[in-house]
Amino acid sequence: MERLRDINLFELEMMSVNLYQVVLIALALLGVFVLGWLLLEKLLPLYFHRETTSEQNHGRTRRVIRFVLVSFFLMSVLRILEIDFTFFDGIIQRDYNCDDCPPVYFTVRISTIVKALVAFIIANVLDLILEEFLTQRYHRSGQVSSTTGGATAQPIAGDRFKSARPLMYTLALLFVAQDTGAAKFVFHKFNEGLSGEVALTLGRILYAIAIFFVVKLVLNIFTTLIMRSYYSRSKIDSGSQFAINRLLTYFAYLIGVLLVIQAAGFNLVVIWTGAAALLVGIGIGLQQTFNDLICGVIILFERSVKVGDVVELSGHQVGTVRKIGTRTSVLETRDDIIIFVPNSKLIGENVTNWSQVERKARFHVKVGVAYGSDTELVKNLLLEVAKDHPRVLDSPRPIVRLLDFGDSSLDFDLIFWTRDFVRVEDTRSDLRFAIDAAFRARKVEIPFPQRDVWMRSPTREEELPEEG
Repeated sequence: MERLRDINLFELEMMSVNLYQVVLIALALLGVFVLGWLLLEKLLPLYFHRETTSEQNHGRTRRVIRFVLVSFFLMSVLRILEIDFTFFDGIIQRDYNCDDCPPVYFTVRISTIVKALVAFIIANVLDLILEEFLTQRYHRSGQVSSTTGGATAQPIAGDRFKSARPLMYTLALLFVAQDTGAAKFVFHKFNEGLSGEVALTLGRILYAIAIFFVVKLVLNIFTTLIMRSYYSRSKIDSGSQFAINRLLTYFAYLIGVLLVIQAAGFNLVVIWTGAAALLVGIGIGLQQTFNDLICGVIILFERSVKVGDVVELSGHQVGTVRKIGTRTSVLETRDDIIIFVPNSKLIGENVTNWSQVERKARFHVKVGVAYGSDTELVKNLLLEVAKDHPRVLDSPRPIVRLLDFGDSSLDFDLIFWTRDFVRVEDTRSDLRFAIDAAFRARKVEIPFPQRDVWMRSPTREEELPEEG
């Protein structure tokens, strides 16, 4: 090898090229060619055969891989020939409070630019491959409806893994910052007391952002692929699925926040110790908010109220639960109005859940008829009206009760069962219209309240004034 270094082939201005460098360049070219052949001719066709990807992505992936290989070769040539020109190499930050602290250098070379381009191209390729791989796994899990078209289902599934792209780009930025030395740039220094001084650098910020996107991507993969497959096998209802996913989300983001704080250089033990008094004050001031948060967790654990349930609040507000959040739950009322209910109201107040028992419930329609009416005829008419309504269940069969002998009417109660809880007031209205029409046709009178008023005139003795 030393002999090859002594054999100069030619000279270019201030640079000489020897046989050893030419051999290394040839080996680099051979390595790039072999790697490109393995990727483009062997691995990619195998991947494209297993995964259903578009022809546009096929061409895009091949072009990007060729560009990456060419960039690697050029970077190797620059390194071998030692012509890595430096554009900038200087100090960008000094710590004037510390004489012994080393300054922060920022270096930009030709290879730096090439490596930055390669890093972002690789991030783009990995994002493309990872997103399509996860999307195909999502479709194979059988969770996408067969009626959903491919053009529509693909973006819906891809949105679930959209955190892959910012993760890859953040890692590329972190790589470039480390290579140029900008990762040591200090934005601010914090004095933590027991743990000393903590410097918030660019590298730590990028590292913390990358951890956040990793946690988010892992959470989406776990809930979308692994847990959905488990839900499908175990036949778990949608409300329970939402509760489990919500609890997993809370836990994952809690761990993620702790990891981000730790990655930024802070000592969590010192932070919690120093913030204990502040947290007590915040807890007293925001006790209702914390009460709602705890009630939200209790609802998810007890599953007394689930997504999709029809509930009636203490103020006779009826609605369908659309979402159970950390502090509030979202209800859609019978008027198609969205209301936000604090979770403490679903725990601490009387709430009627119409969806807890067999998805059917009993309702009443009361009516009064005049005294002297044929009670058997009234009973048959009420039963016939209920039987003819499409939203009234045949089993259990409707029943009619004679409630009471009222002041001016015989009071009847038509009892029926239905599964349409949200629109039950429409059903009651239809029944009342039908009852009125049936009574008019059979001459059954619905009386109105009557009162007899007796007017008594005063006697002569009462009209005379009293003698003093």
